[in-house]
Amino acid sequence: MTGRLYYMIARQPYHGVVCKSGFVVDRFIQADIIAGIITYKHTGGEIGRSPRYDVITFVISDGEAEALPSCCLNKGPSSPRHTNQLQQTLPVYDLNITVFPVDSQPPSIAIGDVFVVDEGGSASITVAHLRTSDMDTPLEELELILVSPPQFGYIENILPSPGFEKSNMGISIGSFSYKDVMNGHINYVQSRHQRIEPTEDQFMLYVSDGNRRTVDTPFYIIISPMNDEIPEFLARNITVREGDMKELDPSILNAADLDIPHNDLVFSVVQQPQHGVIMGRLFGNDITRYKRLVHRGHASEAAVQDFTLEELKNGMTVMYMHDDSESTQDGFTIELTDGKHQLQKHVTVKVVPVNDEKPRVIRNNGIDVEMGESRLISSAVLSAEDGDTPAEHVLYIFESVPTYGLLQIKVDLDWVPLSVGMNCSQEAVDMNQLRYLHTGSAGSQGQDFFVFHLQDGSNRSPAQHFYITVKDMEKGDIAVFVKPVKASRGERVVLTTDTLLAVDKTDKPEELLYTITAPPSHGHVEYIKHPGVPINTFSQMDVAANLVCYVHDNRATFPRETIRFIVSNGQSIRNGTLEIAVEMMDRVPPSLSRNGGLRVFQGSTMALTSGDLNLYDPDTPPTSLFFLLVQYPQYGQLLLKGAPLTGPNFTQQHLLDLDLAYRHAGGPSQIDRFSFTATDGTNLGFLVEGRIQTEPVIFTIQMEALDSYTPRVVQLQSMWKVELLKDGRYGMFVSSRELKAQDTDTGDEEITFHILRPPYFGYLENATTGQFVNQRFTQKDLNRRILLYIINSALEALSDSVQFQVSDPQGNAGAPHTLELAWSRVELAQSEFTACEDQGAISLTLLRKGNTAESSYVSVKVKEVTATAEKDFTLSPSTLIQFDPGVSSRSWKIRITKDQLEEAEETFEVTLTSPVSTVLGSVTKALVKIIDARKGHCSSSTKLEGPSLSGKLVPPGSPPRHGAIQVESLPLTQQDSGGWTRGDNVAPFEPPVSKKRLRTNGNGMTVRPSSVHKNGSDLVFTYHGIMSLRVEDDSSPSRKGRKAKVVVTSRGQKIPTAVSPGKNAILAPDLSTARLTAQGPTGTSPKACAPALMGLLHFNQSSSQLLRCDGMSWRPWALTDEMVSAQKCPAGWTYHGGCCYVLATEQKATWSAATRACRETHNGNLVSIMSKIDMDWLWDFSGRKPFWIGLNDRENKGRWEWVGGEPVSYTNWRKSPPRVKRKGAKNCVLVRRRAKWQIQDCKKGNRHPYVCYFKT
Repeated sequence: MTGRLYYMIARQPYHGVVCKSGFVVDRFIQADIIAGIITYKHTGGEIGRSPRYDVITFVISDGEAEALPSCCLNKGPSSPRHTNQLQQTLPVYDLNITVFPVDSQPPSIAIGDVFVVDEGGSASITVAHLRTSDMDTPLEELELILVSPPQFGYIENILPSPGFEKSNMGISIGSFSYKDVMNGHINYVQSRHQRIEPTEDQFMLYVSDGNRRTVDTPFYIIISPMNDEIPEFLARNITVREGDMKELDPSILNAADLDIPHNDLVFSVVQQPQHGVIMGRLFGNDITRYKRLVHRGHASEAAVQDFTLEELKNGMTVMYMHDDSESTQDGFTIELTDGKHQLQKHVTVKVVPVNDEKPRVIRNNGIDVEMGESRLISSAVLSAEDGDTPAEHVLYIFESVPTYGLLQIKVDLDWVPLSVGMNCSQEAVDMNQLRYLHTGSAGSQGQDFFVFHLQDGSNRSPAQHFYITVKDMEKGDIAVFVKPVKASRGERVVLTTDTLLAVDKTDKPEELLYTITAPPSHGHVEYIKHPGVPINTFSQMDVAANLVCYVHDNRATFPRETIRFIVSNGQSIRNGTLEIAVEMMDRVPPSLSRNGGLRVFQGSTMALTSGDLNLYDPDTPPTSLFFLLVQYPQYGQLLLKGAPLTGPNFTQQHLLDLDLAYRHAGGPSQIDRFSFTATDGTNLGFLVEGRIQTEPVIFTIQMEALDSYTPRVVQLQSMWKVELLKDGRYGMFVSSRELKAQDTDTGDEEITFHILRPPYFGYLENATTGQFVNQRFTQKDLNRRILLYIINSALEALSDSVQFQVSDPQGNAGAPHTLELAWSRVELAQSEFTACEDQGAISLTLLRKGNTAESSYVSVKVKEVTATAEKDFTLSPSTLIQFDPGVSSRSWKIRITKDQLEEAEETFEVTLTSPVSTVLGSVTKALVKIIDARKGHCSSSTKLEGPSLSGKLVPPGSPPRHGAIQVESLPLTQQDSGGWTRGDNVAPFEPPVSKKRLRTNGNGMTVRPSSVHKNGSDLVFTYHGIMSLRVEDDSSPSRKGRKAKVVVTSRGQKIPTAVSPGKNAILAPDLSTARLTAQGPTGTSPKACAPALMGLLHFNQSSSQLLRCDGMSWRPWALTDEMVSAQKCPAGWTYHGGCCYVLATEQKATWSAATRACRETHNGNLVSIMSKIDMDWLWDFSGRKPFWIGLNDRENKGRWEWVGGEPVSYTNWRKSPPRVKRKGAKNCVLVRRRAKWQIQDCKKGNRHPYVCYFKT
């Protein structure tokens, strides 16, 4: 039985024991093993990180060995006999046991050497500072974790992160491995040291092996102090009296250093003061001893160069002493060092000056003066100085004044006499504000003088004399003595010898003549016996006889008048000025010159003007003329600058500036009023009709009911009468005969015609100003016949219309109306006529087209070429041809003279002139040929050529984009294509077929439509893309590089839907949507040409021709070189005559700024004008407003040149070319009213628009 097998331990394990149910046994049975109660228990202690091996030797028995004593079995090696016996009798087995290591022990940590780091530095934490161990964990796997970080620094690991090369230096960490400690990668960084002085630091950490950890252990750090703090340096500016001392105590000079231990702070004077010295206290406060030391040259003995803060705190005294110079500012520089850092500060010394210097006279030369003259006393003859006092405070105190003249000082513009005790500063003498005026005859010694002394506020100088030598007069010399005259406003003052005297040692005052060169501004000089008659000359005798007076005109606002004159005795001339002091007293009360009341619509606001209420005062400005309100309006209120009037008054200036208004409050009231008095601030009352008024005056305000009736158009007739204007244009004056509106309560100047739609072909113009009329005109303009419709002769239009609406100031407007304009055009049927000599007569046919309902006239003028009048032909007695109403054709006969002579072909010209009530067409001149019948060139079959059309059509205005062509494809039937009828009933003719055609570049192709939809009876095809086209002419080589955008419109005709494009077809990416309207299979005529279709092109497929609607009829059209050239202009520019133009109106400029803008911004030049055609076009292009052009003579006056360098071949000056010798800087040209040229300043003055251009 297996359960009875016995296991006996023959040899116990070395590192453990065998237990049964926890008890050590030496035998057990098989059943115990099955029960799982037999265990091996390791008792050998820590085995480290390597496995241990143990062996148990068993003897197995099945029961026979039970009789053996247990003692024998346990004897072990001591009983070899029994063992051998057992081995011989029982089987023996060894059980090998492997004991694996178990992480059962916590790591340990030990702090080694003291860790020391410099302040602000870093040090590596090594195994010498931090040791750790763990019996069952490799040291490389131990992790050190911070519990609390250091207070004044951080721990860093300088190794880069895995996968990176950059070091992690400077990054704080919270844990690290002991492996990094062993490798020297862990540092402590002492980072917090500014303005603090830490001497120690610590952090708490523990070691972990992943399962177990140590207790928290402090790591202590000793911080070695370093000199890392910059000292704090205090150095304040000081103030010291001139020649005094100032102690530099700690309140002025101080320092502090936060380093521990404290460093020695040393002050050094690196820049000595310029007007003083830094020294120590040697003699207490006795400043005289210090000054004596300095004056003897021993200042270095007391001077201080270096000193420490500790010395200052221990009682050392450092002082600044001023050197007593006349300086007001000084300074020195102090350097502070702690052994490592150096700081410098500049101490500014403000010196308070002491007035200890006496003023002294350095120049007293005296002056020479002519009798009656004045002479400046300047610093060249009289000067003083004071070392410590500025010139404006050095005063001349006058102890006596001159005897034979006046000592005067200039105050503002007047010379004021000085008297005893008064003073004058040296600055006034320096500025030439002191003078001597001789007023009497020379003394016995020919000298005059005055006495003065100097004073600077504290000190004075001795008295001194200033001598004036009065030169004796020579024979013929004139002396003029003038004193100011006092006058009041409007006063008449007699001129006497006390105020105006001239002498010349001849005692002949009648020969001393005064001539006024500059009369007074607000008065005149007259004889007493002839009041009101100004005079310009008088004699000294007249003054002595009191016959001359000055009269003030009472309008002056300035208290000073001057009369400049010259005095002559026939031998010499002397200039003089008589000054008149006007007493500014208000003597005239204001006058109420207008009080007309006001008419206001109910509920509206209207301004009060000086035409309604006006106060006039010749000696008071409008700002000082006040209306004082006594009673306010009852049914409205007065507004001042848009806000209710809160004060009790307003001024005349408010009325002039339209700042005062009355606003009605509404309601049925009809009359309102306010009462007032007026004043000029001086006089009591005001004048009304010449009488003084002090009682209030009433201003009446009358309310009128709002106008609810609209103006009515009572006259509206079609315009037809054309007039030939002076400038060669055709126009029709619109007057009240053709157009008139009325309103019962509105004046003609307030009835306004608003233009809703301007004319299609022409434009409206103000005949007086030449300006365009684009928005409105009034009935008054019609009454004055200044509204003019200008016909555009470049177009073949014969009718036009203007849509307008009439309104009044209250906003009442009527229904829209249309003013129709229809006129006629007269021209010769053809430009060349041929007649045989034997024909007898030839008839020249004149055609009238358009409005034939009225009469019109035209004159005929004949010019001989090779034919001679009265010899080869005879004219009709009348050269005036009249077209009666309804007549569209007239003939004018010329009799041909048959002279029986054999001769060459003879010609003469016939020209149409002086049209009346019509315009001349394009064929106004015809050449008549007379052929000799005997040469055989005449036959009965010869017939006159039919009327034909030639030339190219110029489109009106500029298209939106040059080269954009709208083509309306309307194929005509065969019978329609044979010809077409003109609107003026001219016989049908075959129009010339244009040899030009549009063809696609490359192999011809058809473009598929992007969409097709039906719009009523039209089938609309929409195309997107651009096709490059070229213009071909059968008579000339293909013109390459010229492209146009074509918008094709076709009605009714089907378009092929599938066409393969050519290989070389060019398709560009930018095209506006093209529209194609197809035509039905039967074919119809083009839609009637109307103003709304003007500019539209129609392609006649039968004749392969392009036709263009000009607003009246379809005309042949072909692409011209000018249209292609216009594509070269940038967007926003306008093409004309081979150049591109742009008008700059938003930013107006001077001529110089305009020239620079054209050159730098637009890459062109300021416009040049070569002909009258260009001038007329530019005048219209500018909107008939002023603009700058490039003409100037800045380089050489009188030599005019264009900015672009073109020769000056055309000018249009307003009157005549400017003079070469002219004042000012007007060297540049501005086009102004009526396109006339005027010169203006190039850099100053008003700013204007300008036109830039460049040639294509």
